Amino acid sequence: MARTRVRGALRDALLGLAAWWLWMPLLAVLTWLVKHVVFGGFGQQDQSYALLIGRQFFPHGGPLDAAPLFWFWLAVGFAGSMFAVRYVVEESGAGHRDWRARAATAVVVLAVLGSLVRAGTGLWDDDKDAGRYYARATVLDVPAGGAATPRSVLPVTEHGRPGDGTRCDLVGGSDVPACVKTAPMPDFDFEARTASYAAATKALTDSAGLTSGVRLLGHSLHYLPGAGANGSGVWTAVLDGSGEQPMEGVAVWNGGSNSVESCAFRGDHAFDRAFGGTGAVSLRNLLAERFPDLVYSDQDVWGYCDGPDVRTARPVVVISVARQTAWKQRTVLAPAGVLVLKGSADGRPDLDHRPTASPGDLPGAVYPASVVRSQIHEVRWLGGRGAKDDRNFGYDHTSAAANAANPGEFLLRSKADGHLYYVTPLVPRESSSQLVVAFAVLQADRVGDGLNDLHVYVRADDAPSVNLDVLASRMVSYMAQQTSITISAGENGALQEIIPFGHDRWRGFVDFNGQTQDYIDLSGDATVTPNLVSLQGPIAPPGGRPQPEPTATPAPQPTGTAAPQPTGPAAGADCGGDPARLSDRQLADCIAALTSALQGRLPS
Repeated sequence: MARTRVRGALRDALLGLAAWWLWMPLLAVLTWLVKHVVFGGFGQQDQSYALLIGRQFFPHGGPLDAAPLFWFWLAVGFAGSMFAVRYVVEESGAGHRDWRARAATAVVVLAVLGSLVRAGTGLWDDDKDAGRYYARATVLDVPAGGAATPRSVLPVTEHGRPGDGTRCDLVGGSDVPACVKTAPMPDFDFEARTASYAAATKALTDSAGLTSGVRLLGHSLHYLPGAGANGSGVWTAVLDGSGEQPMEGVAVWNGGSNSVESCAFRGDHAFDRAFGGTGAVSLRNLLAERFPDLVYSDQDVWGYCDGPDVRTARPVVVISVARQTAWKQRTVLAPAGVLVLKGSADGRPDLDHRPTASPGDLPGAVYPASVVRSQIHEVRWLGGRGAKDDRNFGYDHTSAAANAANPGEFLLRSKADGHLYYVTPLVPRESSSQLVVAFAVLQADRVGDGLNDLHVYVRADDAPSVNLDVLASRMVSYMAQQTSITISAGENGALQEIIPFGHDRWRGFVDFNGQTQDYIDLSGDATVTPNLVSLQGPIAPPGGRPQPEPTATPAPQPTGTAAPQPTGPAAGADCGGDPARLSDRQLADCIAALTSALQGRLPS
């Protein structure tokens, strides 16, 4: 009788333990079946679920170095097992003093404590582990000259020790690898753009797409240095479809007019999918099915027209992809090459995954900008947890009003070596200061062997101060002096964007009605006379015949001399004619000239 009671108690306990331990895995399997069977063909469902399980539970594919959430689940499971042990002890009549009961209870308690410890250590180091991963490819470049080490980098250097003298002259003293290189600030000399991001957005959004259901894939707006016919840069964007409408092609804007050209998927290079498509037209589902371990952000999608004549060229869509990679008890995103998408005769997308890409293989960035932003974000860990939490070490993107829509990761081409770089001005972290204290620079035209080095060039404390809000104010003031036109700065103002392009040189773009009419070049230290360049020329109406590209008429002044004030309207402006036939710039100059003449006639 006693033996039967014990067997019954054991049977009931085992059934209870099975229900307690298996309900969550069974629910996970059931969820996967619903996603996979009921929503079959929707690759994003399978991909997102598999990535979620790997990220939250099994970064390495199993219990080895599992994520903290798995260990919490294990602790809860063992805690429930204690009730099963107690039930068997009471039902069998053995009593809690029985050595077998004590041994079983001790084992379960130890398992609970061990799981909680493993989960706790994982949670404590989870964010730091991300910093450790990206820190391996980060170099702090500190100027060799100057009065002292820049204050913004002291939390890393003050407890550092000598490095190998090649890659790192100094390594940080915290448990996060930090590499400091002592070198002078390089002379940044990049090819400057001739239009702002806001103007490119306006031009391409308003003038691109000839088919209903086609819209601009907003985050695919990219600047491609040197991709124009005359070697200048162009702005491109993907003309995406929606619903059952496939992708149309790629739109191209030269940055100097509102004439937008495009190359289309047609003929023997048709394309029957779209990022915004549904059902069988969904490109996102197709990519998830073909490449389930590759992920991307919309800002890493761009396109170009492969051919000398845009109108007859073949469109190519490029995606800089990343891979969710296991790292300690978590996952991180690592670059994984590029996907090159082309059309075909039967309309099926030609998908080519290139794990590596070298400079010159493609006209734009092959390294994901989303990964660059993560690398910049994790710089704050280079001094360890104490420096990050207590001293707020690190750098942030500027929050200056002029750059609110586009604060960084400017894709620029170096005049020195011809490579493409992401360039981002940085300000102190957790500070109201908008002084640019560093520049983040990373090579963008190469990918394939892990993370590219992120160089954070720290400016010396005694270097001329650069504040983007102050630069914007100086640009607005200079524009008013030279043209008698008052402009405002900010996302909704006329001065839309300020980007670096040379040694202490900055360019601001002046947009009217979404069109860049002028740009102003200033030096940060105010030692060089500003250079105002007007982009003149009539604007072609949508669907009208494109006008010749506008010619730049720079007005450089010798250093130390005052720039002459304008004495009349812009060349070619007929102030006595139909105002509707004048450009915004010509009309503004005519108004200024008439106002000046009227003031001259008034009695003093």
